[in-house]
Amino acid sequence: MVEKVFFALDGSGMDKKIDWPYVLISAATLWTGKRFKPFRPHENVREVFLDSGGFSFFYRSGDYEFYPAQFIRLARRINADYVAVMDYPCEPDVNRSKLRTNYERIDRTIKNAIKLMDLADDINWVMVVQGYKPEEYLYAIDRIKEQGLITPHMAIGSLCVRKSIKAAREVITLVRKNLPNRVKLHGFGVDLRFLRDPVIFHSLYSTDTAAWKWNNRAHWEPDWKPVGILPKNDADKLRNFEKYKQKVLAVLEFHSAQKSLFEVV
Repeated sequence: MVEKVFFALDGSGMDKKIDWPYVLISAATLWTGKRFKPFRPHENVREVFLDSGGFSFFYRSGDYEFYPAQFIRLARRINADYVAVMDYPCEPDVNRSKLRTNYERIDRTIKNAIKLMDLADDINWVMVVQGYKPEEYLYAIDRIKEQGLITPHMAIGSLCVRKSIKAAREVITLVRKNLPNRVKLHGFGVDLRFLRDPVIFHSLYSTDTAAWKWNNRAHWEPDWKPVGILPKNDADKLRNFEKYKQKVLAVLEFHSAQKSLFEVV
């Protein structure tokens, strides 16, 4: 069951205005091209999830722009509670100038995970199950098990571009079924509408969202550039956050009410 929804921040002065207990920050938003800039979230933040930013980097330049050691220093500096390994996204339109097939991308994700965990066993690593088709996710899980990379918290990659609840449900339930029950599963960028689906909601432990940053009519072009009506300033963005927060709370309350009704019946 989803217990935590992480709001994705953008590495700006807005971060400390987002009063929500769980936040996610992408290394890509903190990367200046040479170093990572400071991260200053709201004082009420309880947990920080550090994402490697692969989704952004692989649409932008085709590979990571920093080394594993730099990423580890960032995780320690911001005292991240969860840190996703440097994975290689498998969406169909991702930049494939270096690794063409999803199987190659999965293998590189495994290789990165091994290196990161060897270098820093003090970090709470989140292993990412990458793929796009069902058989690719199964291949990733087999490789993860072979290498002993099952972690207490794990995440499903390449989910945010799914257009239908059915497609998202298929992937999430497949991964959930093939991982140990003790694993707490995170779904990267699961559409808030999808969380109303009871199967999806009860298969995940957490998810994250960046949708609060955009106005309702904003959307993404195929080359991953936001177009449409975007927030004009921080005040506009903060209003979006407050509105979206209520939507998140409504979904959580919906399932809480359903659970109570079931228990009564």
